[in-house]
Amino acid sequence: MNTFINRLDFGDKIYVYLQSGDILTLPYSYTKKIQNATKEELLNYRLIGGGIGVHFEQIDEDISLSGIITYKLNHELRAS
Repeated sequence: MNTFINRLDFGDKIYVYLQSGDILTLPYSYTKKIQNATKEELLNYRLIGGGIGVHFEQIDEDISLSGIITYKLNHELRAS
């Protein structure tokens, strides 16, 4: 994979900004820990592995770009 996560933003869903300029979106239901977290807890994150993943400090949750892409492909293909 040649692109990395640059930053996250939290609105009606989670916006994953990539260094390539692309933006992926995730529902808060992506994981139980994320779904149950407050916005303040989600804002306390750091990029890990040079941007291949994200660690949410307060809820002790890690998500990866490859996992996000797999999730998006599976859910968008089912919706087609």
